[in-house]
Amino acid sequence: MSSASGPENGNRAEQTPSRRQNLWRADLVCPAGSPPIRGGAVLTRGGRIEAVGPEAEVRPKGPPVPDRNFGRAVLVPGLVNTHTHLELSGFEAARAPMAEWIVALVRETRGWPPPLFLSSSRLGAIASFGSGVTCVGDISASGHSRVILSFMEMRGVVFSEVLGLAPAEADSIVRQRLPSADGVFETGGETGGGAEFLRDGVSPHAPYTTSIPLYRLALEEARGRTWPSATHLAESPEEVRFLKDGGGAFAEMHKALESAVNGFDPPGCSPVRYLADAGVLEDIDLAVHCNQTDEEDWELLTRAGAAVCLCPRSTAYFGHPFADAAGMRRAGLRLCLGTDSRASSPSLSLLDEAAALWEADPGLTADALLEICTVNGAGALGFADEGVGRLTSGGVADFAVIAPPPGAAEVALADIFRPGAIVRTTVSGGIVRFDRGD
Repeated sequence: MSSASGPENGNRAEQTPSRRQNLWRADLVCPAGSPPIRGGAVLTRGGRIEAVGPEAEVRPKGPPVPDRNFGRAVLVPGLVNTHTHLELSGFEAARAPMAEWIVALVRETRGWPPPLFLSSSRLGAIASFGSGVTCVGDISASGHSRVILSFMEMRGVVFSEVLGLAPAEADSIVRQRLPSADGVFETGGETGGGAEFLRDGVSPHAPYTTSIPLYRLALEEARGRTWPSATHLAESPEEVRFLKDGGGAFAEMHKALESAVNGFDPPGCSPVRYLADAGVLEDIDLAVHCNQTDEEDWELLTRAGAAVCLCPRSTAYFGHPFADAAGMRRAGLRLCLGTDSRASSPSLSLLDEAAALWEADPGLTADALLEICTVNGAGALGFADEGVGRLTSGGVADFAVIAPPPGAAEVALADIFRPGAIVRTTVSGGIVRFDRGD
């Protein structure tokens, strides 16, 4: 397996977007949000898409242009992994109940030096390109993933994670944890070279680890800098229990980690209601997981305008009940998908995540599932205006080419979500970032 441009070896992409036109063809081109095109083609130049449509209409008149025909394959917009933790890609955790797993993760990563966070983030970025992902919503506790994503020119938002249950510590946590300047991507004196691909964001971790004053301060900073925000919300029964009466496995987790919880008063309501009543839900762009929610919670989320990112395989890893995705769709919630971290998911494959979602919600169409993997995630991360998540004239030249499993006489979009589908090539900004070479 090889990468045509270098990221597989951890180097900056050696190519630059071609100023010449390039034609990319496949048996099926699926722009997302518009009908699939049989015998379709995408014409690119300088990192942008110039045209999408049937090959005969898209092929330029005049001298031949570089032309790659993928044949029996489906060409789709670059996939958007809306929630992940790339800096944990090198962490291998023993399977355990969630509270015990968190204790093990925190104790292990507390001792990681910066180079370990950097190398772990690099592994995650490489795996992402290899899975057809061109845009990520990356939660970073260390800040080091920003350097790698910038260096490797992966599009996305790096959400700086803040947490702390003691209200008195909220101000100092925000000052210590958030980047000091909008648009500056640096950690420990190192600066990445592809900052134009990245944006900053803020992520108050979760209601069971983050005080309401800390939520307010962090989200106020996000608003002031026009940064997107994300939070883990209603992920597990343990979270619901902790907010109900302050007891259960998460109470024991805080004791084991010697967390400062002075001043935390269990609200006795659902996690979603807790944030809504505190007046902070309306400032959250992306609510991650939302497994333990009902119709009342969905109404609150819809009213707040938050997108919901589901992570079905991470949910299965912990044995938690999965969200009612069909009910959420009926309620009008905007759904997107994330893999979560490699510490709680078997891979960073968004296609496998989509297959798991389809199994849980068989009422989804293949077209709707593709939009959940692309358009919806791009919108939740604030990249819709750049054309991320779609194949559209003037949009960024980000796409993935996926070979369906053997056997089908005619390639269909649904095939890319079936076992045996293989990502052949990933293009971002008009540059081949991953290529199987077959």
